[in-house]
Amino acid sequence: AVFFTRPGSSLVPSMDPRAYRPGDIVTWTLPPRLPHIGIVTGELSLMGVPLVIHNIGAGTKLENSLFAYPITGHYRYTPAQ
Repeated sequence: AVFFTRPGSSLVPSMDPRAYRPGDIVTWTLPPRLPHIGIVTGELSLMGVPLVIHNIGAGTKLENSLFAYPITGHYRYTPAQ
């Protein structure tokens, strides 16, 4: 998270699925206060919510879990030109 907090890389977490782009990094807090991280993909759920790739302990999975837990960070990495 420290790496992505550079100016322009840290975004305000939103409940609007249109705020998330493929490649964005999202962090959550899972019970009981465990940090978690995932990558937003270009695939959408039937409701139009971007799917995320993450590993919650059973291997890497593509899931509709963007809004499943409290979002603690939303980051978009843009390398310096």
